[in-house]
Amino acid sequence: FGITAGGWLAHKLKAEYGMHTHAISFGVDHELYCQRPRREPHIKRVFFYARPPTPRRAFEFGLLVLDAVSRRLPQVQFILAGWDVSDYHIPFPHLAAGVISPGELADVFSQCDAALVLSLTNLSLMPLEVMAAGCAVVSNRGECVEWLLNDDVALLTDPTLEALTDALCSVLQDDATRQAMCKRAQDFARQQHWQDSAQAFEQGLLEARRVLGKSGADAAPGA
Repeated sequence: FGITAGGWLAHKLKAEYGMHTHAISFGVDHELYCQRPRREPHIKRVFFYARPPTPRRAFEFGLLVLDAVSRRLPQVQFILAGWDVSDYHIPFPHLAAGVISPGELADVFSQCDAALVLSLTNLSLMPLEVMAAGCAVVSNRGECVEWLLNDDVALLTDPTLEALTDALCSVLQDDATRQAMCKRAQDFARQQHWQDSAQAFEQGLLEARRVLGKSGADAAPGA
């Protein structure tokens, strides 16, 4: 029996391993992740979660996308956070913030117009936190992403260099469309609460007890 972070893992474990599963969704710490005052609204900025040791976050691929965007829109600033990347060759101007506190991260989100959040397997908590801070999310399509995100609250596109570059440039250049999407996304994020996730987890434990108890009872006569 597995209690999973989201529906994609639940489906995968059931389909490929025959497991009983119970999915829970993600929440947001709304006291922490909220929109902060924008200090330099005239500067366009992009956030990227730069974590090379975590392959599912597609660090190298993300750098290719950001490099392509910087060539098209050289005035855009890029902020990277999540790991010390000082030893990496990054071919475009950027601020490498390294590992920062959640409070600092929430402020960085609020200072950016868009965030490139890539997920090659299961989605992270970051898209909801980015949305709660009033920043637009650009991400790749795929069942591992679309169990939670949709085209109404994020700009989703094929996981190719050209498609993601086009998407990020589009969201940066079209202020009206970006701001409308950010408003929808922020409303969506505000509906996600950890209390609901905790209750769903509790229901998963109760379901596990029923399922595993029934399995034990079925196996008892032949033991």
